[in-house]
Amino acid sequence: MKKVFVVSLFIVFATQLSFAAQKPVAPPKPYGPVPSANQLAWHEMEYYGLVCYGLNTYTGQEWGYGDVSPDVFKPTDLDTDQWARIASQAGMKGLILVAKHHDGFCLWPSKTTDYSIAATSWKDGKGDVLADLSKSCKKYGLKFGVYISPWDRNHAEYGREQYVKDYHEQWREVLTHYGEIFEVWFDGANGGTGYYGGARERRQIPKNYYQYEKVYEIIKERQPKAIFFGHYFEEDAVRWVGNEGGYAGETNWCRYTDIKKYDPKQFGIGMKDGKCWIPAEADTTILHPKKWYYNPRSKPRTLKQFVDLYYTTIGRNASFDLGLSIGPEGTIPERDVKAMLAQKRYLDKAFAVNLAVQADITATDYRGKDPHYSPKSCIDSEPMKTYWATNDGVQKAGLTIDFGKETAFNNLLLQEHIALGQCVHKFTLEIENNGVWTQVAEGTTIGYKRILRFETVKTAKARITLETDAPCLTLSNIGIYNAPIIMADPLITSDREGTISISGPAGTSLFYSINEGAFQKYTKPFELYQGGTVSAYALDKATGSESDVVHEEFSVSKGAWNITGCSFPNQTDASVERLIDGNDNTMWHTHGKEGRQAPPQWVKIDLGQMMDISGFTYMPRHDGCSVGLVDRYAVYLSADGEKWGTPAAQGEFHNIKNNPIRQTVSLKTPVKARYLKFVAEHAVDENDCVAICELGVISKENQK
Repeated sequence: MKKVFVVSLFIVFATQLSFAAQKPVAPPKPYGPVPSANQLAWHEMEYYGLVCYGLNTYTGQEWGYGDVSPDVFKPTDLDTDQWARIASQAGMKGLILVAKHHDGFCLWPSKTTDYSIAATSWKDGKGDVLADLSKSCKKYGLKFGVYISPWDRNHAEYGREQYVKDYHEQWREVLTHYGEIFEVWFDGANGGTGYYGGARERRQIPKNYYQYEKVYEIIKERQPKAIFFGHYFEEDAVRWVGNEGGYAGETNWCRYTDIKKYDPKQFGIGMKDGKCWIPAEADTTILHPKKWYYNPRSKPRTLKQFVDLYYTTIGRNASFDLGLSIGPEGTIPERDVKAMLAQKRYLDKAFAVNLAVQADITATDYRGKDPHYSPKSCIDSEPMKTYWATNDGVQKAGLTIDFGKETAFNNLLLQEHIALGQCVHKFTLEIENNGVWTQVAEGTTIGYKRILRFETVKTAKARITLETDAPCLTLSNIGIYNAPIIMADPLITSDREGTISISGPAGTSLFYSINEGAFQKYTKPFELYQGGTVSAYALDKATGSESDVVHEEFSVSKGAWNITGCSFPNQTDASVERLIDGNDNTMWHTHGKEGRQAPPQWVKIDLGQMMDISGFTYMPRHDGCSVGLVDRYAVYLSADGEKWGTPAAQGEFHNIKNNPIRQTVSLKTPVKARYLKFVAEHAVDENDCVAICELGVISKENQK
């Protein structure tokens, strides 16, 4: 008994000595800028909505002038619980309310203006949409954010000192009385034409007019956990991704240095050597063509379009802020609800089974052989807390995933441990078959989350290799998925003569309808001389699956059109013809050898016959350059090409710099005419030239 006791004591003593001799492995040191606690919480939200509702909902405008009576605000079923419930069911983690847009109309009873919800008949002027939505968000477990436009086209004192005081007070009201705010939202639109209390003039603002340093102090004082989107604050800030298309760059650093210097290309990809943690937020709308406010001409995106947005935003290390257009009744329209929930169902199915979790995972290196930093930390249940890390000095390393049997997959998800910074600048995915490794995908940055899609592959082993310039590598999560394939949407096109062609996935049958009529089988191109809306979908008879229905609106045939004159003397007939050639990708650009000519500029068109004109379209350049984009226009119509009279339509193409899509303008009443004169009165950013890809005419006939 004594011998056994002595041996036991020796084993215990030796074990204690061994533990005492083993030094704990030091964790990696942070490299470069790192996110704040507020930013980390924001990263984990991933997906939220920007609620667009107000007077614009009832006028069809995107940027109201501030001259519309509050009486037009007449919801019949305003239900913020429905907004929050649907957002939660769709997977969103928060809602940001556009509490005041550029028209100056406040969705809360602000003491700073009479142009607010209090001036409406809704709830006898005692309503408060901001308060209602704040309560609804709490009810459904969502975070709440707010946007107050600095530009106020209604306020009589805009451009002067008093308005700045009122603007600051609006922030105090909103940040004091409506609970916790997770994000405050700014945009860059400011200064220009407006109603301004009846002045109806254009106002320019001086530098630092809004005194944003005071706005920052107000927000920090009242909402210390708030994230700042889209402005000059480098603490707890996130940056605009540089477009409203819903996509981040495939290279996307969370690092940035000087957010005051606007550079869309740099905004989209960040800065590898940036000194501050300022990650990207990507935004776009549920409607296509893109409209922030409710518009009956726009439809919700198809499932494929919607799912693609997930991969080009969240899948590229950006958050996704989706514009939700509330309908005139006061609810998210049912068509939009269906689209949102269909996307959620697909994503739930696509990412339900992580094939890496059941696999055997090994690494070429891990920190001190400490289990805390082993590759298994990439596939546990705590992706934001645990992580694999290499030893210092190891800047290239690989992870091998052994599935044990042939496995099919088409998605790779990676997450860095961003609490220590963003470090990876290159990664590859390879698969092994018969002892040969073949690369199937590659990327640059990872950050909070990176998802790559590729053609479905089958293998028993996969290998991920990562590279960095930092002292070491970290990875907190690996996901390998076999997502269902979504059928591609049909493509509907038209030529100058009005011939419609439809193409779709191989092996499918195509069906189409005109102006929402009955669907019929597509067999060959058809004529649509008067224009109209064509809808189409594809059917795979072998599987019974269908694509979503896509819609395209076409103007009247341009086969008989002729340019009869233009304002720019050194333009050849051929170059001017580009704006009526039926091709959206060719452009008339008024930049000749003799230099530019500032707007206004005009072009006259003979339509070839008399017709009842009910509207027109303008396709701006959409090549990523904003030079020459027309933002103010006038259209004249004539029976003889000589007498033009007053404009048949005149106004603004709102937000066209950030939303360069086809603009459609409807006339109040149809006009019988043969000749059209389009006048570009002004271009964005005071550009001294004009760019037009295509002009079109809507006939009264094509609206039947």
